[in-house]
Amino acid sequence: MASQIKTTLSTLKSTMIRAAFVRGFKEARKGLPMDYDCYGGGHETNARWQYERGRQLGCIYFGELKRGARVTYAAEQAMQTAIYNQWIR
Repeated sequence: MASQIKTTLSTLKSTMIRAAFVRGFKEARKGLPMDYDCYGGGHETNARWQYERGRQLGCIYFGELKRGARVTYAAEQAMQTAIYNQWIR
């Protein structure tokens, strides 16, 4: 039986600035199919989750994700709303 990975608490912004999240967001916005193998290998479980959450947000939020290196306030609010309503888990 596989063991659970170690989990840690993080903020929305710290998740939303990760490369995997941004990649998933951008790919979803471009209409690209999901790349199931992009973060394989077992060591990238968190990156796979971030990629998927980025794709989900990219499907429901049509504003800009980042301005420069910072996550936009509107994107952060959209993510909070999606999590609160359980559209993204």
